[in-house]
Amino acid sequence: MSLFDQPLAIVDLETTGGDPRADRVTEVGVVLIDGPRRSEWSSLVNPGVSIPLSIQSFTGISDDMVAAAPRFADLAETLATLLHGRLFIAHNARFDHGFLRNEFARVGLDFAPRVLCTVRLSRALYPHFPRHGLDALMARFDLSCEARHRAIGDARLVRDFLDIVARDFPAAVLDAAMDKAGRTVAAPPGMAPGALDEVPDAPGVYLFYGEAPASTDLLPSASELPLYVGKSRSLRSRVLAHFTGSHKGGQAARMVRETRRVDWVETAGELGALLLEAKLVKQLRPLYNKQLRASGPAVALALRGGPGNEVAAGGVALVMVDLDRVAPQQLGGLYGPFRSRRDAMAALRDMATAWQLCPKRIGLQGQEKRTAACVNVQIKRCRGVCCGREDPRQHDLRMMSALDGLRVPEWPWPGRVVVRERRAGTNGGELHWLSHWCYLGSAADEADALPPGTTARFDYDHYRILRRHLDALPGDAIEPA
Repeated sequence: MSLFDQPLAIVDLETTGGDPRADRVTEVGVVLIDGPRRSEWSSLVNPGVSIPLSIQSFTGISDDMVAAAPRFADLAETLATLLHGRLFIAHNARFDHGFLRNEFARVGLDFAPRVLCTVRLSRALYPHFPRHGLDALMARFDLSCEARHRAIGDARLVRDFLDIVARDFPAAVLDAAMDKAGRTVAAPPGMAPGALDEVPDAPGVYLFYGEAPASTDLLPSASELPLYVGKSRSLRSRVLAHFTGSHKGGQAARMVRETRRVDWVETAGELGALLLEAKLVKQLRPLYNKQLRASGPAVALALRGGPGNEVAAGGVALVMVDLDRVAPQQLGGLYGPFRSRRDAMAALRDMATAWQLCPKRIGLQGQEKRTAACVNVQIKRCRGVCCGREDPRQHDLRMMSALDGLRVPEWPWPGRVVVRERRAGTNGGELHWLSHWCYLGSAADEADALPPGTTARFDYDHYRILRRHLDALPGDAIEPA
């Protein structure tokens, strides 16, 4: 059946946010097409919650505008009748379809139409163009819109785009592109039908859950077992790759077989996704995450003396400190950090070999006798600072050279800062609060703030993420908090 040979409903929504399970609809716009006949229906919707200021600025829909508008429950029967039996069309249809499916479910109505996404249709028809958002289509086809980012205005833009593709492409080509754009991914056995349909093409963190093991009287189980936490710049492509990949066996295949539910949290970009992933892995301790899981306190190395003779021959110049006992403001000047004491010991052994350092003086060997030679003296891997054969100052100069690349840098700001991470192609974003290489928390709105009493606690993985990413941020993205 060709595009316009069937009843169509082109739908656009405005909402309080991007999560169809938690946020609510503020406006609905529908363009109905029945062959040559076309009509429109639209309404503001009272979401029952405050609209974030950033959303009000983006759409122009304020709390005052929706205060007297009907609730979705008051519109549900009318809207369901309008959409019944029609091909549901939307730009980024997962967003609009996901919101409506959840809104209808709240009032006890099923909503499972056939769906066509015009973003995917544009990609299928115009693969040589890099962008397929509504702004890109407006520029490409010289389209105009009197009410951009309002529901009926954006629905009209989609209608105009469909008129163009119906004019420019043979019916067979358009039908093939529609078929490609309308395909959905079947949920794996054990998961609810349509469970993967709403996974967004956005950066964020995803979570796989399985059935919890049977409980006992001593160990009652929760209803779900966290299996895996991951992050991606494109949640949809990464999640689907798990279920469509060629896993012949091993833990990856077993994890997929055990997954019963997929959840996700969108973030503004990669920094927020990395920080949240590290946080959730430690909180949930998923069964299949090998890295990022807490394995005891991180450690660092501290100097007891320094280059010179502050520590006498035979003494210990380097000591290991647990970072959960160190105030974040005192991180500068330490060396490391290391995920575990085991990693720190491995690094010290490498340093001792490469720089002919004394294992007693750098803390690798016990101090049974202050003047006794270390084990490395006999094999000529230590020059004898432990037994008076080498001046401690010469040894410690080599030790400082070996430590040079491990020094924890001073925090570049006087105290807390907030990082503004913008979502590509939108006015939205996230705020991340940081202090002395520690991650404090994030929020999606300017009006949000850190809970009172939030304190900085060192986390090895957050430190590594911040060291990699802060220098790459534009200067105006960071400001004192």
